[in-house]
Amino acid sequence: MSETTARRGRPATVDRDRVAATALRLFTDEGFGNVTMDDVARACGVGRRTLFRLFPSKAAMVWGGSGEARETIMGALAAAGDVGLPEALDVVRGAFVASSTFPPEALEVTRQRLCLIAADEELLSWGTSSIGTSAVLVAEFLERAEGAEQPSLRARSLAAACAAANFAALVWWAQHAPERDPARVVEEALTHLLDGARTWAAQA
Repeated sequence: MSETTARRGRPATVDRDRVAATALRLFTDEGFGNVTMDDVARACGVGRRTLFRLFPSKAAMVWGGSGEARETIMGALAAAGDVGLPEALDVVRGAFVASSTFPPEALEVTRQRLCLIAADEELLSWGTSSIGTSAVLVAEFLERAEGAEQPSLRARSLAAACAAANFAALVWWAQHAPERDPARVVEEALTHLLDGARTWAAQA
């Protein structure tokens, strides 16, 4: 096989993380709304078609990692199995903390993503479904722990509050305390929230 044939048969591999990091720098420096997909493609040295194969939109570049966070939460809840309501509250807190635990090399990129999301309504709106999915997973887990025979207003309200508090804590970390461990910031925020739910757990 000739070298030319090999090149044609094996498209060059594009580093998805590198592309996302380059896009984040552009969005941060130029403003999310001022950067096009073509701008990102040129900065990364890739074709437009290749870029869209990796990321369907600019927002998808910024919200990268939300799927992994959701899977972490799902895994933690599944691993807990059937538990009572007081224990379930601790499981929920641990699930969100685990989803907010990032390797050191990912901290700065994560911080940039969160700052961009918090500053742009379009970006925030795009990711609302991801936050909502996490809340649904937690609500179903709390309903099972509560033994609810029908959708529980308390479980769903608390789940939504936990998902919102998790996101708010991460944004606070990104904007105001990047020197801190984001997982510990999330743990602190959820502890404040869930301490108030202990009364419900005791009465259920």
